[in-house]
Amino acid sequence: MEKATWFSTWFDSPYYHQLYASRDDQEAKHFIETLQAYLKIAPGAFVLDAACGKGRHAKMLQRHGMHVEGFDLSPSSIEEANRLANKHLRFFVHDLRVPLPKQAHYDVVFNFFTSFGYFDEPSDNARAFQTFAGGLKPDGILVMDFLNPTYILANLVPEEVVKRGAIKFHIKRWEENGYLYKSISFEDQGKSYAFQEKVELISKDDFLAYAEQAGLTFINLAGDYSLAKFDEQKSPRMIFFWAKK
Repeated sequence: MEKATWFSTWFDSPYYHQLYASRDDQEAKHFIETLQAYLKIAPGAFVLDAACGKGRHAKMLQRHGMHVEGFDLSPSSIEEANRLANKHLRFFVHDLRVPLPKQAHYDVVFNFFTSFGYFDEPSDNARAFQTFAGGLKPDGILVMDFLNPTYILANLVPEEVVKRGAIKFHIKRWEENGYLYKSISFEDQGKSYAFQEKVELISKDDFLAYAEQAGLTFINLAGDYSLAKFDEQKSPRMIFFWAKK
């Protein structure tokens, strides 16, 4: 049996969702409205939320009249997301590195909130881009929302304590060998827990290269959730737009 990855165990933990409870529907609603004003996706379009978590973005997309599917590696996240499901909104468990069940099907594929960069091998990043491209119709759009490594490292908070209910999450962050690490330790009901996140600090140029290899054409790069122009030093996000030509 394949060894469990850190993201398959941590993302499937109830403590993950408790720690990041501040990622709320209002945040997702605002970003989706901004994206829709820019992309003008037609009602009835088929869109995919890749690595969708509990479906907060997918839900907002469906409210704009789209036919939405979302997938995630975490069974517990998909179980939660399925509470939102209806005839125009469905969810399934899937791995980014595996070709999608529906090929050349989607008008737009979204990958929100740094739901990428978790793999140890660059070849897995390339495989994920092939997954995105394979699912898109000709002229379909890929939208990827990822952290800006330059900004993150310049503004890194090495250590903090975050309280959620009765639990105090002790968090440490550091950079090592091209990855951003976050250790998370806490106690609950007398038991100690420890998890670690690891995200590759993928550069803008590497993203552009992965997309080009997958047959995607660059359209635009924004720097935050208002889609302001990207600035390498000042922008907190890298929000890419590519088209399948």
